[in-house]
Order: sequence, then structure tokens, then C-alpha cells
Amino acid sequence: MRRQVSATAVAFVVAFAMGGAMAHAQSVSAEITFPFAAGGKEMAAGKYSVDVAADFRLRLTGPAGERIFMPVITLLGRHDKDADAELVFDKVGGKTVLSEVWMPGRDGYLLVATKAPHDHAVVGGSNPRK
Repeated sequence: MRRQVSATAVAFVVAFAMGGAMAHAQSVSAEITFPFAAGGKEMAAGKYSVDVAADFRLRLTGPAGERIFMPVITLLGRHDKDADAELVFDKVGGKTVLSEVWMPGRDGYLLVATKAPHDHAVVGGSNPRK
């Protein structure tokens, strides 16, 4: 009886935690018109979606269903009132690398910290720029 109550309690806690995580999960989609690198892999232009995995990594899903998991370095404090999603790419040395992901109305996720001077390409947001 005690084991059955414990198993039920554990199942309830797991279901509650998963439901809470799902309620806060967000996913964004964007058409990326240029090749880029993400998670150490070269990616072709196409439609991609990004969401937060349960282990605090970002999951990038490509046009053919391929998935890449990218570790988050740190959260970035939102500095504007932009409610739209943004994907920020660092452009340095002829390469374009996914460096930041901003979910709508939330703080951003830093994926790559480029120390060398670089330019940005931004996909999404209320003021997209290349």
C-alpha cells in the first residue's frame, strides 16, 4: 500500500512538472535565407523552428526534420519592448553563426559569444536587418 501511494505521488509530481514545463515552452519558426552554422554544424537556407528543450538547451529543427541541440551560455536581458521572435547571427570571417535566440516577449538565449569584431544578421523581430 505504501509503495502504491509513493508511486502515485511520484507520477503526480512528474506529470505536474511536465505540464508546467510545457505550458511555458515556446517555439518560433523562421525562414532563414542564407546558409549558417548552428551547434557546430553547417546548415542550408530554409525554414527552421527553435524551441527550448527540457534540459535548457535550444533545439533547432530544420526543413528535413533534422534536429540540433545547442547549449545555452546564458540568458540575455531584454533591452527593448519587441514582442516578436528574433534569431541573431554573428557574421565574421565569411561565416554566419546562430548566436542568439529571442522568444516573443522574453529574455534571449546566448548560444555563441563571438569576441572578434563582427556584424549581425537578424531574422524576425519588428526591425529585421542584414
